[in-house]
Amino acid sequence: MISIIRRCAVVGALTLGPVLAQDSSAPSPKPGEEESKYAEADKAKLQNLEKLTGFGGMKFGEEFVAKGFDVEQDRGALKIYRKPGEKLLMGPAMLETVLYYVFDGKFYGVAFHTNDGQDSMSLKSILINAFGFGENEADGGPSTVWLSKTNGAIFDLNQSTGDGSAFLFDMKLHDACLAEQSASAKSAAAQLIEGK
Repeated sequence: MISIIRRCAVVGALTLGPVLAQDSSAPSPKPGEEESKYAEADKAKLQNLEKLTGFGGMKFGEEFVAKGFDVEQDRGALKIYRKPGEKLLMGPAMLETVLYYVFDGKFYGVAFHTNDGQDSMSLKSILINAFGFGENEADGGPSTVWLSKTNGAIFDLNQSTGDGSAFLFDMKLHDACLAEQSASAKSAAAQLIEGK
């Protein structure tokens, strides 16, 4: 399925790319050669995700210093912060918010949110330029995922409203946060069953 998605993306990139004059005496590419070039370039871009150390001058996994930030949400071990007055223009994308995710006191991810389709597609374009085409949801939905050994990125589009969001994160802290949330959900379910 992923190879089909990538082939479609390659074909789309080829049709949207500039038309270059070719020397008629030059041999034509072998079948699959162009796809192979794009697939290799895509893999090289994914290495950028592996190199990603953090955002906003902060490194993933470092102790988070909340000075200069406002708490947007306090969910116990997970806290989400906003930096007042932060620049919200990222290339061609106007962001609605930038949120910093902190788990057990450590900076673990950053989320970017847009509030219209044009800015959402611009944000996705930035991610594709940074990390390659990524992998689309198996159901053909509006999400794209990029995963490396140490970091991950997710882009999601609300097709009804045009709102979009991207989340860049440290894999180990993300897994720890998900495990804590799962344990918390089980505890809440037990309390609900007991009528508490």
